[in-house]
Amino acid sequence: MGRALLCVGKYAETPYYFDKMCVNVYCAEELCYLFASNPFMIDNDIMDKELVRWLDQECGLPDLSHELLLLFNRGSQPGIFVNTILDYVNYCTPGQRAKIEEARKSSAGLNDYERKKKQADFLLKNQRIRLALDEYDRLLRQLPEAESALKPSIYHNIGVAYTGFFMFDMAARYFKRAYDMSGNQESGVQYLAAKRLSLHEEAYVSFIAEHGEYHELSLLVEKKLMDAKGQFEASEEKRMMSALGIYKDEGNVASYYEEIDKVISGLKDTYRKFVEA
Repeated sequence: MGRALLCVGKYAETPYYFDKMCVNVYCAEELCYLFASNPFMIDNDIMDKELVRWLDQECGLPDLSHELLLLFNRGSQPGIFVNTILDYVNYCTPGQRAKIEEARKSSAGLNDYERKKKQADFLLKNQRIRLALDEYDRLLRQLPEAESALKPSIYHNIGVAYTGFFMFDMAARYFKRAYDMSGNQESGVQYLAAKRLSLHEEAYVSFIAEHGEYHELSLLVEKKLMDAKGQFEASEEKRMMSALGIYKDEGNVASYYEEIDKVISGLKDTYRKFVEA
């Protein structure tokens, strides 16, 4: 369960529109959510006096707006501007704040397309898979030929995103695009791993037999699978599954279904986070 957030101010009748992200926000909490979800887009354009006016007049937060106006007079940087808003709303934990600041600083010197890719990568790393896929798709449609060197990494990460949805056939397509364009070994290994998970074992064996060019990569895939199996055997998930088996064998129905409910609840929470828009 996430931590409770005490809302501040009021819900605006007229939203504030962010041109760069093509989105409306209606309250201070939505504004903070936007900053936290898009740290690579925090730049000088964020420091808009119209935003300060909106927080005052539409959200009923004159103290915050006064504090932000003082920052303009002092020539403060975008990071300080955003942190002031996050502090006032008490939106982020210290750990979340550190991630946002790290992401923001790492975008220094990047062009707009590199920054957008970093933004999508940030969402993927933080398990916001649906949002990450949307960002990658938008970036691919905007990417000029001069920036095509970004494509293999984008395709690879789209493959990673689809594995999060267990859509291994789709993942394999994008890993193959990345591998064909770059020859990157990791993309090739992930392509075959996704193929292995999307096909029946006999079909996968036949596929490798017909494509000798993937023989060496297929050996790496098998090693990775064996390593993953070993890690699972030593994991908390394996311990929990063993406990469930014991409960079932002993006829301890109450404990069995109690643990099953916990597992299902956890999986539901994870799925909601993956598909959150």
